[in-house]
Amino acid sequence: MVRIQIGSYVATLSDEALQQLRGRLLAAGLESLSDQLADLEPGASIALDQTDKQPLLDVVEAWVEGAGEELLSPTGILQLREGLRVDLARTP
Repeated sequence: MVRIQIGSYVATLSDEALQQLRGRLLAAGLESLSDQLADLEPGASIALDQTDKQPLLDVVEAWVEGAGEELLSPTGILQLREGLRVDLARTP
């Protein structure tokens, strides 16, 4: 498990969800963000750069839309989506 901090939100992702997210980031051409997540040790945390948040949200939104919230609920992906939405809404 890893933790991704977005403002005051912390999303805890399962290892499987992290691997799937990395694959989706690669498919979207976001290699640098995928590499940042790949470098995390189990149990580690990462704070995202502001420039990474919208592209990450776009990937997560597409994933949730395709898979459904029920399937992703226990993985931490919905926490990540909510944290990104709230943080980006606060950013001018």
